[in-house]
Amino acid sequence: MQFHHHGYVSTDPRIEPAAGVGLDRPSDLPAEIDVLIVGSGPAGIVAAAQLAQFPSVVTRVVERRDGRLVLGQADGIQARSVETFQAFGFAEEIIKEAYQITETCFWSPDPAQPENIVRSSVTPDDPTGISEFPHLIVNQARVIDYFAQYARYSPARGEVDYGYEFVGLNVTGEGSIPSR
Repeated sequence: MQFHHHGYVSTDPRIEPAAGVGLDRPSDLPAEIDVLIVGSGPAGIVAAAQLAQFPSVVTRVVERRDGRLVLGQADGIQARSVETFQAFGFAEEIIKEAYQITETCFWSPDPAQPENIVRSSVTPDDPTGISEFPHLIVNQARVIDYFAQYARYSPARGEVDYGYEFVGLNVTGEGSIPSR
């Protein structure tokens, strides 16, 4: 049961009330954008998720793919990254879904039969206790899904605009934001 300063609320507490640009977010790209994020990979989606907390900042993410990432390219997650997931509120969920790394095995050629390999050593994953969280293996696409959901549930109602390829930028030095 979720209690709030104004009593019980029967909605999902992770979905914040829409505000600012999130109230009537156009489906087409607006003519003026405060922050344009090119690419919905890890860096782009984390920036978008954070900026979605600021509904007065018009932020859009353009991605050349037609839809969400299906297969990731980097599926190993450091414990310090899981700390970041905690800041965004989904560490527990992703830990349940992921494979937790507890040790690493090293393999070498078998001295007696070099065409074979044998385990040469085993080391615990985190012998010094760098974090309260484990190292994980989880598809990169799922990590991006979690950040995208966070942005979608934030006041600015952030979404990724698929099917847009960034082809160039011309800085004129004109306008209200000065150039270098």
